[in-house]
Amino acid sequence: MLEAVNASLDHLAPWMVWAQEPATGASIGAFLRDAVSGFDAGTDFGFAIVVRDEAKEAERLVGGCGLHPRLGPGALEIGYWVHVGHVRRGVARAAAMALRDEALAMGMDRVEIHCDERNTASAAVARSAGFEHVATERRPARTPSESDREMIWVSTRRAE
Repeated sequence: MLEAVNASLDHLAPWMVWAQEPATGASIGAFLRDAVSGFDAGTDFGFAIVVRDEAKEAERLVGGCGLHPRLGPGALEIGYWVHVGHVRRGVARAAAMALRDEALAMGMDRVEIHCDERNTASAAVARSAGFEHVATERRPARTPSESDREMIWVSTRRAE
């Protein structure tokens, strides 16, 4: 994970608050401890995105994703990141669709993806995964590339 994040830092930093500094063993360790704690408590659900390398009979980490309880009862927010070497291959779209389906199967009423108005790649993921753009709200910019406008994409039904 440390290698994947740091290899993708230039790609992630414009949009991800947590990618403003290089990852360290300590920062990844703290992240993983928090992720396990949230998962065990049933409050926050983080997952690794891996691809199988059949030739090496191994899996390689190519990103991360999660369902996060930031929206109140009956809703979860999807977050995702993809290693720079695996963008534009449908990885984020597949993760978003799988997480949406799982959240709705868990009994959630809706699932949301939030992204900055300037983050056209993330908006394209939401759109291609079948989410509907329902609002754009003002909020403070948190990273170098962000505007002060956050797009909210919603899905209330599973993929068919």
